[in-house]
Amino acid sequence: MTADNSIELARDDGPEFRSVRLALEESGALLMDAQDMGPNVRKTFDEGDYEFWVRVGREGLSKLAFELLKDRFAGRIDAVDELRRYCQERGIAHEFDSWV
Repeated sequence: MTADNSIELARDDGPEFRSVRLALEESGALLMDAQDMGPNVRKTFDEGDYEFWVRVGREGLSKLAFELLKDRFAGRIDAVDELRRYCQERGIAHEFDSWV
């Protein structure tokens, strides 16, 4: 996995530490995971850290993309232009076409 396929989304360095990461796995699955450390983890699990995750396999990515795009663009009259711009800015392969 390259650095481009994994990113830390959020981090809280307080006494109840949490790091949330997102990764695109070699299999094509999407993985979002978190790691907790701190007094509550020690008290609850008698361990130094607690890790948990959600993995969406390749078979679920189309549905996930559809639902996320629906949530983001519902009610937006300029949704097509916004999606096109989003893909261009992030180097996401896409097609744009029109008809008159």
